[in-house]
Amino acid sequence: MRRREPLDLDRTWRHSLPMPMPNRPVCITLEEAESQLERLPGERRIFLWTDAERRCPPGWGFIASVRQGIPPEGIEAELIAWMEQYPDAWLAVDLRDGVVPPSTQNSLEIVLSKVDRPVLILVSNSSDNENWPQWVLPE
Repeated sequence: MRRREPLDLDRTWRHSLPMPMPNRPVCITLEEAESQLERLPGERRIFLWTDAERRCPPGWGFIASVRQGIPPEGIEAELIAWMEQYPDAWLAVDLRDGVVPPSTQNSLEIVLSKVDRPVLILVSNSSDNENWPQWVLPE
């Protein structure tokens, strides 16, 4: 029998694992990311793929997501070079309001699916983003 009343569903879904997994980006606000990272044991090196170095939180590295005169293939090549140089670092991708998204030849989803490490998608409001699951550590 078909159910007639509407289902009570959340607009987004929560990541059920305690850690982001390689090749499986998760979305989160900067404040949430800093809070979640504080709760994890050990140190992590994190680089922010963004349009301006001034957007990086203290202690985070910078990767240019756009550069004047550099084609999208060059931006993707810089990301690949970064992955080889920092094999254990995490990548944060800046998709907050007012930030120029990464200039890539392929779709961002395809590019990020090839990044074999944890990827945090920084958004202004994580509940508005449905492309990736939210990262929420269990209490």
